[in-house]
Amino acid sequence: MSQGPGSVTDPILARLQALRAKGPRRSPLANWMHRHRQAFARLLREGGADWESFGVVFVEEGLLPRPEHFDAPGPEGRKARRRVAETARKAWARTEREQPAPEALPAPERRASRPAPLAEPPVSLTVDPGGPAQDRLARLKRQTLDRSGRKA
Repeated sequence: MSQGPGSVTDPILARLQALRAKGPRRSPLANWMHRHRQAFARLLREGGADWESFGVVFVEEGLLPRPEHFDAPGPEGRKARRRVAETARKAWARTEREQPAPEALPAPERRASRPAPLAEPPVSLTVDPGGPAQDRLARLKRQTLDRSGRKA
């Protein structure tokens, strides 16, 4: 029995594919962000992100569910609106992580063809073998070996 090019013969994969067909992989907000990635990235670049205000719009437009106390005044309402804002911010971060908007990518830096000459010769960073830095290093090494119970 021959199978078509898109058919699944494994029963587990068939069940997973059926589940996937029941609904979108992403939330309505994430789907919107993916569809409008470039325009939304430009809006953020030009005016910054006011996630609490954006969250109100996303809830009003049905892209995010309206949590309990969302419209309440006082600390309960602020807390609910902050949770929505954080959800929206994280959805955007996931969208950008998956595939940043082309306009949001920084332009590659241009490098000079050869480095500019130094004004003065570099200072030698060698340590005098009999100097105080070597004495401190030797003392530190002895202390470490003593504490670990090993011999030099």
